[in-house]
Amino acid sequence: MKKIIISILILLSIISFANPNVNKPWNYSFNPALMDYGTRNFIDVGGDVNLVFIQPFMSFGDLFKESVEIDFNKIYDNLDGNNLKMLLNADVMAYGKLHIWFASYAKTAGIYSNTKIGLPNDLIKLLSYGNVEDGQMVDLNGEGVINSNIIFESSDYVSFQGKNSIFGLAFTNFYPISILRSTINFKNTNDMENATMNIDYEINGHMYSSLKSLESLISDEYYGVSIEEDILNTLKDSAGMRVNLGYINKNGKWGLSLNDIVLKPADVKYDYTLTATGAIVVDNMNVTTDNGTPVIEKSDELVNREYPEAPVDLPMNVTFFKTFDMLFNPTPYIQYFFGKGLSWGINFDGNLLFIPFWLDLSNKIDYWSLNTGFGLNLHIVDINVSAESNSIDFGDVFKFNNFSFKINFAAGI
Repeated sequence: MKKIIISILILLSIISFANPNVNKPWNYSFNPALMDYGTRNFIDVGGDVNLVFIQPFMSFGDLFKESVEIDFNKIYDNLDGNNLKMLLNADVMAYGKLHIWFASYAKTAGIYSNTKIGLPNDLIKLLSYGNVEDGQMVDLNGEGVINSNIIFESSDYVSFQGKNSIFGLAFTNFYPISILRSTINFKNTNDMENATMNIDYEINGHMYSSLKSLESLISDEYYGVSIEEDILNTLKDSAGMRVNLGYINKNGKWGLSLNDIVLKPADVKYDYTLTATGAIVVDNMNVTTDNGTPVIEKSDELVNREYPEAPVDLPMNVTFFKTFDMLFNPTPYIQYFFGKGLSWGINFDGNLLFIPFWLDLSNKIDYWSLNTGFGLNLHIVDINVSAESNSIDFGDVFKFNNFSFKINFAAGI
């Protein structure tokens, strides 16, 4: 019995060993001083791939099924008269870090995107219960939105370590590859006498960009610079700049930072219009469709816009975290976005020999998130994989009805 107790204590001491690894769900963007928390002490290179998809159609388990059934009745019942909201975030980032004595320098480059879709409530009603109420066919209509940001960022991090503290500073150049603002108009009309039903939809919007070469993706008549060259030129000539300031107390294991202080907004010069129309006609059980090809056209005149245009587009925020020396190192943290609201969560992590693991529960303002994962850390090389459940409602976050994943890989000495 004594041997069992000793073995359990040894196992728990290994599991609860602190894992000061940058590959936690919150990283440099949370506090620039965190860049000094890593597994390698000299050179570190790596990257991140992150995908978050929140929607009511598929669960994490559905990815492993041969077929998936979609219950639109259940989806509509849960809307309570609101539009159907979906969120998609897709990010990719690469970084390199050099640490010498008491100072560290890191360079990152990445593309970050977030898309919000709101489908009209009456459209989901038509797909679920149809357009019949009390034995009568009714007309349905509504308006939704498709908003999307695709942002390029390049950051330079510098941090300095003292005996009991770390100071971090990050300068980030950024500009929008694409900012889409569009509406979806849906209309269903019925002609009882002629037994016909008409369904029409229309998408209208504008897409703004700092890149001239975006035109090459939609036109065969573009003869300007390549996208690769344009990205570098725009980073030098038209990019915005913001700064992050961070502090970490190593003894108390707490940190504070002020992030996204915009020193200069990015120039946005190019404007594109987006239109798409379509129709479905049901005539005596015969279905006819007319789906027009989406049309994207570039404006001949340059626009004079900026990103961010409003503080809520890139809100300044303040963060705080505190790590407790307990089993699984609980770390509660908060992030307050001025003009937007409070995001908060708690992270648990540890090492089982050379296998780091973590669990993170957080409120992202727009949704709840549960992130859990593990990795393989051989010091010179490590890779971490995590799965994430996201939900508008807190009670559903533990069901993994939505899914996302993050992969981090790194190498160095």
